[in-house]
Amino acid sequence: MSRLGARIKEKITLPFLFSLMVCIIFLITVVITGILFFLAHFFGLLNNEIARGGIVLPIMILLSCIIIGTAISGLASRKMVQSIREFIDATRRLAAGDFSTRLYLKSPPEYRILSENFNRMAEELGGIEILRTDFVNNFSHEFKTPIVSIKGFAEILKHDDLSREERNEYLDIVIEESARLASLASNVLELSKIETQTILTDKQTVNIGEQIRQCVLLLAAKIEKKQVSLDLTLHDYSLSGNKELLNQVWLNLLDNAVKFTPEHGTITIGMKRTAESLEVVFRDTGNGIDPDAVPRIFDKFYQADTSHSAAGNGLGLTIVQRIISLHGGKVACESTPAQGTAFIVTLPSGV
Repeated sequence: MSRLGARIKEKITLPFLFSLMVCIIFLITVVITGILFFLAHFFGLLNNEIARGGIVLPIMILLSCIIIGTAISGLASRKMVQSIREFIDATRRLAAGDFSTRLYLKSPPEYRILSENFNRMAEELGGIEILRTDFVNNFSHEFKTPIVSIKGFAEILKHDDLSREERNEYLDIVIEESARLASLASNVLELSKIETQTILTDKQTVNIGEQIRQCVLLLAAKIEKKQVSLDLTLHDYSLSGNKELLNQVWLNLLDNAVKFTPEHGTITIGMKRTAESLEVVFRDTGNGIDPDAVPRIFDKFYQADTSHSAAGNGLGLTIVQRIISLHGGKVACESTPAQGTAFIVTLPSGV
């Protein structure tokens, strides 16, 4: 009820103030006109013939009211016009790209609400601009690095004095960088596709436990190479969702866990189900993530490893978050430096 009352108050405040202002201007005009005519009559400036005239006096009163009312209205509207000019100037600066522009109009309440909405819009546009700039910079870096590497080693391979071992080593680097470039292009296209998707399509019943087991098999070679131990607590829990998209989630999270777990480390995958949701946890025993970096790990191209020594392009977790969001769930990260990281995926049971 209080919220409804506030809305009604907001809607009637400005018309009421305008009406009140017109009424005040009218009263002031009448009072000033009356005082002037009284003084004119008192000092003998109005003779009896004019006072008795049928049309002259009303015309004089009307002209006086118009002149005085216009002057008072002009003075009274200066503040309102000033507020409108402030708003026009602020929108002009915002349109020119100055996203630090802010409005601080206090009254009437509608102007205060206008200021709040304008400031919120400017803040959002500023955030979008920062994200756009970061995206361009990071994409340029991630795209340029493998191309420069491929070009450099391709030029070296033209030399005839290379040994077979050196040639094979350089060819392996070219192949690896080409695969990295292809992966980047695929991830950008995939992210672009799911970002434009607002409704989950191709839904079917998916066995989450079986999907994760298949992902473990797909990455078995990587896991064995690093001699990583697996502690799996998987159940055949099912829910409704897009099978291909969910498979990407588990593959990305498991691949990340393998990537950042040291040799002879342990990866733990657990599942828990309640009446409302299904929770899947991927936990590794890596170096963990700095607390300041945790809030940004789902940003496009962001990599907590600033040295970029680990393979990847910083899009995997962004894709994971978007897919989980499409399924009506959420993904969170818990990390302790030098102890490891855990990604907790929560999906509604009745997606």
